[in-house]
Amino acid sequence: MTHAINWIKRHEPGWLRAYLSQKKPGAGYDALLRLLQRFIIRKGFTRQRSSTRKHKTMDLENTCDEFAEMYHRAYHGFGPDAVYNVDETGFYYDMPPKYIWSVKGGEPKIATGEKHSLRMTAVLTVKADGTKLPILFIIRGSPGGRIASNDLPTYTRGHFYAVQEKAWMNNTVWRAYLRSVLADAIDEPSVILLDNFESYTIVHDELGRVMAPFKRYLRDEWLAEEIIDGEDGDDFDTPTAAEKRMAMIKRAILAWDRVSASEIRRSFEKAIPVPAANIEQP
Repeated sequence: MTHAINWIKRHEPGWLRAYLSQKKPGAGYDALLRLLQRFIIRKGFTRQRSSTRKHKTMDLENTCDEFAEMYHRAYHGFGPDAVYNVDETGFYYDMPPKYIWSVKGGEPKIATGEKHSLRMTAVLTVKADGTKLPILFIIRGSPGGRIASNDLPTYTRGHFYAVQEKAWMNNTVWRAYLRSVLADAIDEPSVILLDNFESYTIVHDELGRVMAPFKRYLRDEWLAEEIIDGEDGDDFDTPTAAEKRMAMIKRAILAWDRVSASEIRRSFEKAIPVPAANIEQP
C-alpha cells in the first residue's frame, strides 16, 4: 500500500491535494486507504495483517479501569498542570503497512524496504492541562559520529535531538532529556506517566488514547509532503538518508503543531477516566 500511495504522490499530486481537501483534519489517510483497499480488492488481491498481536477487549477494559482507579487513588491531589505524559513514538520515512496484500492463492510477502524503512523515535510530552513540550527526536546512528556533529546543528530549532544506535530511549538519552527538557518545565511536585511500565503500556498501546491525534496528523502530513527525488530525479532514485531524516523531522513538527490543547485534555480524560465512585454527586 505504501508503494501505491507514493505513486499517487509522485504522479497525481493535484488529485491527491483535491481529495485530501475534502476530508476532515486527521481523516485523510484513512479515507485514502479505504479507497485504495476497495480498488485493490477489485483487482483480485486479498489482505492479511502483518502482525498477530491481539488482546481481548474485556481484558483491555479491565486493565484500563484498574489503572485509572489506582491512578486517581494515588495521585488525586495533583492538578492537571502537574501531570505529564511522556510517550515514545517510533515512526518511519515510509509509513509501514498494517496489512500484507497478495494475489489470491499466492504467498503473502512484505517487501524488505517497507518493513525496514528509515526509522526514528519522537519523544512527546504533554500535560493534562493541554500543554505541549518540545519534541525530542532520537535518531539512529553513532553517538558523537557524523550525524551528531554535522547534521544535528542543521535541524529545526526549538526542539531537541539525540543520536542512539537503535533510535531508542536508553538511560543516557533519558538523563539528557531530564536535564534538557523536563527540568525546565517542572517547577513543583509532579506526576510523570511513562509508556515503558507494563500496566500503563497495555492501556496506552491498545486503547491508543493520549497520542492518537498526533499519529493521525502524522499520517496526513506524510500524504501532503512532496516526494523527495534523489540526485537523478527518476522514479527509482531514492533520497539520501540525510534528506529522509530532515523530512521526517519536519513532518513530525507539523503534526505536533496541529495537536490542540483540547485534544490533549480529551485524550487524558479517555485514557484515565475518573471512576464512578470518585465523581461527586450534585
